Amino acid sequence: MYGETSGMLRDALGELLRQHRIQQRIGGAGIHTVPVTTTVEEREVIGRQVARYRYGVLVWCHQAMQAANPRIGLDGSTGRARGPAEELRYRLERNLRDSDVDLPTLDELVTPQPFDLVESWRQAARACALGEHDFAHGVGYGRLSEAQCLTVIKDAADVVRGLVSLDRRYANIPDWQSLTEPGRLGRAAATCATWAGYGEPDYTVDRRGWRPAPALIEGPGLPGITGVLQAQHNLLIHLSHFPTAQNLRLVLDSQRNISREAARRLAMIDPVLAERWQQRGETYGRLVRGARDLGGVFGIGGAAAGQGAVAVTRMAKLDDAGLSDAHQVRRLQRVSAGIDERVCNLVEYGAAHRLYFHRVNLPRLDLDAGELVHPSRQEFVPITAAVQGELLAIVRSDLRPTPIQRKPPKGAARNRLDFEAALHHRPPPRGASPDVPSI
Repeated sequence: MYGETSGMLRDALGELLRQHRIQQRIGGAGIHTVPVTTTVEEREVIGRQVARYRYGVLVWCHQAMQAANPRIGLDGSTGRARGPAEELRYRLERNLRDSDVDLPTLDELVTPQPFDLVESWRQAARACALGEHDFAHGVGYGRLSEAQCLTVIKDAADVVRGLVSLDRRYANIPDWQSLTEPGRLGRAAATCATWAGYGEPDYTVDRRGWRPAPALIEGPGLPGITGVLQAQHNLLIHLSHFPTAQNLRLVLDSQRNISREAARRLAMIDPVLAERWQQRGETYGRLVRGARDLGGVFGIGGAAAGQGAVAVTRMAKLDDAGLSDAHQVRRLQRVSAGIDERVCNLVEYGAAHRLYFHRVNLPRLDLDAGELVHPSRQEFVPITAAVQGELLAIVRSDLRPTPIQRKPPKGAARNRLDFEAALHHRPPPRGASPDVPSI
């Protein structure tokens, strides 16, 4: 997620901003009590490696600015025509274009470094390499609110401010490659951070971004309520494939039975929660009746229907105290809510793309049925046609779960405040104790 990767980046850069006497930290000359352990050539190699790590951080900052403020045509613009975000993005593009270093290799990202300073740079570059996936999975313009976009812009601007401060501090490293026009880059970052920080930040953006895809829980059936959770989880995973109308009916029927069994067992434990499960069971019962005339042969869904049957069987085998664990019941609620949302999306998708049809009776007999008593002629029409059942209405009004009001993760504001303090960190005067602040 965006919050994890950006937090790792701020932690690593914050540690670097609190470190001074850079030559001594990479084995060079510092104070007379610490011997020199590296040669000039070795420090040049370290400096080039740090430059590659820094290049990875610059790429992340540019991607963040582009994702939160995707303006085009900056090459032909002038400084007066560019706003704070556009100016910072323009300066970042110049640094990336003028730099003669490449991104760090995979070995450099995964191999721990002997010096703590270089290791902190590796952690920062590693966080940026992981964070690149977030911009394609929900952290981008059009998917974020204005406050969330400004929060991302300010995060990137603060990181650039830290890079400019470190660039001045590392100037004595042999053959050090400085940033392009660091003064203008620093002013652009400071201006952009001030502009983006005027409003109230929205740290719920930290919960967006890339997450590892959930996997099936293989193996034998687990005992108790854990086995029901296992089957429900696997059912949710299998619903990523579009089911046929028949398999969709089987899934709906399984959720109706599970809800009724859960409500019966929770009646003596938590009557309020039992009422919620009872309402879910009634909703799915109406969906089952509304899907009796549903047709559609496109799709698969056999695995989802099978896991639904397994979940019903395991729920029926639970004793009356099988749902006494409140933590497991909450997990079952979360998984079942995910199934509800997935079913709503599938029905909406099938209706919009005419993959599901509704069977209606026509006012004439079917003379070609081959039966003694001729039934009424039937025809399948799209669900969205004028003649339709109540399946879509139930899905839209009753089944779709209420959107969750996301809260920012704990420590989101504190992590940024700590990084802001690291930006203004100054070393203690010579001779003063590091634990006693100077006046």
